Amino acid sequence: MKTYVKYSLIAWLLFAAIVTWVFLSVSDLSSSILRVLSFVVPQMALFYLNLIWLSCSYLEQKRKKTYYLLLFLLIALHVVLFVPVDFYLDQYFPLDIPHFQERPVFFVYMGRFMTSIPPIIISALIWKSLQLRRRTEESLELKNKMLDAETKALKAQINPHFLFNSLNNIYSLSQVKSEKTGDAILHLSEILRFVTYESEKDKVNIKDELKQIHNFIQLQFLKDENQENVRVEIGQPEQSLQIAPMLLLPFIENSFKHSNFEDKSTGWIDIHIQFKGSTLSMHIKNSSRLDPGQKDKVGGVGMENVKKRLSLIYPGKHQLKIKETPTTYEVKLELKLS
Repeated sequence: MKTYVKYSLIAWLLFAAIVTWVFLSVSDLSSSILRVLSFVVPQMALFYLNLIWLSCSYLEQKRKKTYYLLLFLLIALHVVLFVPVDFYLDQYFPLDIPHFQERPVFFVYMGRFMTSIPPIIISALIWKSLQLRRRTEESLELKNKMLDAETKALKAQINPHFLFNSLNNIYSLSQVKSEKTGDAILHLSEILRFVTYESEKDKVNIKDELKQIHNFIQLQFLKDENQENVRVEIGQPEQSLQIAPMLLLPFIENSFKHSNFEDKSTGWIDIHIQFKGSTLSMHIKNSSRLDPGQKDKVGGVGMENVKKRLSLIYPGKHQLKIKETPTTYEVKLELKLS
């Protein structure tokens, strides 16, 4: 509002200067100044009273009847107070315009009434634009809050799902009293630290995200030393690249979970993550379990949530293609990082 008042004052000063210049062509300086004061000052008063007082106090509070009643009284007061001023100026400070001094009384009243309309309309339009701008800002703020809340909710769904599967893997190792159980717990503890402290951030360094992918893969490799059917290729990103946390890991987890990679004859996984400038390209392809019934329903939760997070956090900055056949599952992701 203060900005609008400041610029409108400048506009009124320019308007007063133009009106003074017009009056100077038909009267002397003193008459012109008096005419401008009697013409511009009442209009300014109507303008600011409607913009700052009437609209804010009554229109904004949905009190339209009171608003229009007060507006009518304000215009009537303007006419009643300044018509005598017009008669006085016509008599003692006449303008050099033929027949102007002989104006009918009705013409004087109508002229003063008509001059009250433009400032009322302009101030109403400015107030409407202020309202629209404020509602737009409130809508954007609400949208951002909803986006943040939904993103946090999706994180809360992904993290327990991931931890649940990891703990199942460690439990399997402990059941056979594997010496690798300790290493598995170490890898999981790093992932837990990341999930607990880093995933609350909006963005993390891309290398931190890739490190958790490495920890997860090593956690899977502890089950079996022979991993010739798993091919992993991860490029070196720029040091400054940032990414939303826990965004890539669900894709990696999904490939290990549903590929049946433990079966060296039918199961396999190919993981490629490369960088070109600030663009991340991830291509994952893996075998699918022959028995669809072996897939649990929880697996879909993580994938659906990561899709939603991509659409919320990176709108227009990512391309995700998923292709599924009876024997293969393929993911291609291109992501423009900050």
